[in-house]
Order: sequence, then structure tokens, then C-alpha cells
Amino acid sequence: MRTPTILLMCTGLAAAAFPAAAQQPAAKKSPAAAAALQGPAASYKDLKYPPLKEIQIPKVESYTLPNGMRIYLLEDHTLPIISGRALIRTGNLFDPPEKIGLAETTGAVMRTGGTVSTPGDQLDQTLESMAASVETGIGETSGSANFFTLKENLDKVLAIYADVLRHPAFRQDKVDLYKNQTRSAIARRNDDPGQIAEREFTNLVYGKDNSYGWQQEYEHVDRIERADLENFYRRYFFPANVMLAVYGDFSTPELKAKLEGAFKDWTVTQQPVPAFPLVKAKWQGGVYLVSKDDVNQTNLRIGHLGGMLKDEDYPALQVMGDILGGGFRSRLLEQVRTKLGYAYQVGAQWGANYNHPGLFEVSAATKSESTTKATKAILDEITRLREKEVSDEELATAKQTTLNGFVFFFDTRSKTLNRLMNYEYHGYPKDFIFQYKKRLE
Repeated sequence: MRTPTILLMCTGLAAAAFPAAAQQPAAKKSPAAAAALQGPAASYKDLKYPPLKEIQIPKVESYTLPNGMRIYLLEDHTLPIISGRALIRTGNLFDPPEKIGLAETTGAVMRTGGTVSTPGDQLDQTLESMAASVETGIGETSGSANFFTLKENLDKVLAIYADVLRHPAFRQDKVDLYKNQTRSAIARRNDDPGQIAEREFTNLVYGKDNSYGWQQEYEHVDRIERADLENFYRRYFFPANVMLAVYGDFSTPELKAKLEGAFKDWTVTQQPVPAFPLVKAKWQGGVYLVSKDDVNQTNLRIGHLGGMLKDEDYPALQVMGDILGGGFRSRLLEQVRTKLGYAYQVGAQWGANYNHPGLFEVSAATKSESTTKATKAILDEITRLREKEVSDEELATAKQTTLNGFVFFFDTRSKTLNRLMNYEYHGYPKDFIFQYKKRLE
């Protein structure tokens, strides 16, 4: 059965807004590579590389404070710095439909508004004097509260961090400032044709009547009050709803004592946070047009609902996306841009998220007069991929590209810690990345 596909075009007739990308200078060859390619019969295929090393997962100390707060600690004495990252189970998916943007506003003003004892501007000055930072925010499926400090200033920064988490003030002037900044962003959001196409494509697939596809408007901003921020904070920011990972140059026993001291009096309780809403997308395949008269180009988005990271066929679909439009050797780039010259940029990917489906999406930018030809060329490549098997070489290259990228998932110990915490936050097994790697192979 064919999946209904959405084709969205943001197109216009006036001056071009996206000049062709500049050519990148050729990368310098390493001495080994240069030597290997000498001679009339030399080929890049003659290069030999040792197999990639097996990924080593460092041991992470994890425990739960008496108040229910989950802690993850990973020592690294390479540099005298310490950073922390908290995940809070909340998100803009919990926004009330009449006050879209409440979660994001809460996450921003939680920091800029300062604490009950210290205004946000004073916190800025104190932290800047120590080359430290404390930041908060709320995205689609999680809230965050992060800190960074030199080892010598840990006690001072940790005290500020705990104060921000426990006693945000949500001062009215900072609420008003953020709401004005949001209104300004709404006023500018139709300036970029690519952003218009991306936004409307997302809304078409997920639907505008639910928290995955709805859009913040001036009326929603106007309805948000300081009391709404306070209520949102109280509902979702409590110890048992927080996971905190700390990484850097510390002694684990000493840091345990510091964290227990910083949060021992934070004993607020709430009912468990409900599951995030399910995606119930019922999109209609077809062609949708957005007119923008001040450009002479078209931004295309073609696709439909994607999947989740834990889907059994996600590895195959990721490889499919790479073959179709994942890089300079992809079919779309070679055919639509290089051979036919119909697009300034073109690509594709199979999108997936931890806890809800992403989007399968082909994106392209072309001249207005090339819109029909570029669209047909893209759809021809999708049809060819559906109906004919890919070559052994294409498959091997796409698999190796993805497998070789694994090293960047774990090239620092902090990335490893964050990934392991994300798995636990979203209910994935700790060895998920290795299960995925085996399926990919």
C-alpha cells in the first residue's frame, strides 16, 4: 500500500533569496593518502584502513537521593572543569491549547527572572565573573537545567544552580520581556521561505489541532500570565521528576556529599507526570502551495510521517534515506542537482524520535521556472528506489557511512553520559545503541 504523500511548495516570482552554494576548497590529503594515490593506476579503493575500535562505555555512578532525584556521575580529570545537565520530564506537548508557548516561556524566564533571593541580572554578573554558566529551557519532550564551572568555583556555582532549580522568581519584567521577544519572532517568521516550507510541511503532516502541529500566535502570547508560569513550574519541577548528570574533574564521594547538601531540603512532591500524547496524524496526500511574492525560487518539501528510533525497520529506513538524499554521493544530489541542474540544494532523510514518529522528508530549493521539472525528477528517484533494488555498492557505502558515524556518538565521555541518560529518560535499554548497530550491520 502506498503511503499518502504531501508535496508542499513555498514559491514566488521576484528576486532570488538563495544563491548557489559556494564551492568548498578541496581537503588536503594526508601524507599516507597522497602516497597511496601516486601512480597512474592508483585509486582511492586501494587505501587500507584498520577496523574501527570497539566502543568502550565508561562506568557511570548512579544513585537516587532520598527526595527521589536521580543522579549520574562520571569523573574525568583531563581538565579542571565540571558540568551538569538535568532532564525534567515536561515539554511543550503539555501546553494548554489556549496558551501555546507556556512551557517555552517558563523554561526561559525560570533563569532570566532570577531567584527569590537574587535577580537574574545579578546572577549574570556573578556567573560571568567566574566564567561559569547556569541555563534552563523547555523543549518538546523535556526540560533542561545545565551548569558549567571551573573546578575551583563548584561550590558557588552549585549553590546558584540549586537555587534556580528550587526557587525561581519569574519576575514580571522578565516575563514581559520574553513575551515581547516572542511577538517579534512571530512577526519575522515569514521572512525565510525555507522556514515557511518546513513549518507548514510539519503542520500538514501532524495536523494543527494537536500539540505536535499547532502554532503559537499573538493571542496565545497575550493570554500567558506570570501565575501560569508559576503553576507550570510547580506541576513539573519536583525532585522525583528530575535526572541530573554531572561530568568532570571531581571526586565522586565528595560530590555526592555536595549534591545531598544542595538538595536535601527540596522535598516537594507531585503526582507522576502523565505520558506524552500520542501522534494521531491523519494527513491527506496532495499538493499544497504557499505563495511568497518577494522571491523567485521555490522551496519544496515532499514526504509523510516517519517512525521511531526503536522501530525494527528504522536502521533499514535510515540507510534508505542516506542512499536517496544523504550526501554528495546520494541519488538526489547526483541526478537532480549535478546532472540536471534543477536544484541549488536537495536532500532526504528518514526522521525518527525517541517517543513519537518523526518525518520522512525530501527538501529542495530551485528556481521558480524549474519547479515542475525538479519535482518530477525527485518523484522519479523515489519511485525508482521503491521499485528496484539498490546496488551492492550503494548499500555498502550507506551502511559504512552510518557505522563510521558511531564514533562521534561516543568521542567524548560527556557525550556518552548524556546518551545513556537520554536512553533512561525515554525508557530505552542501556545497550540500545549496540542493538541498533547489530541491526544496521
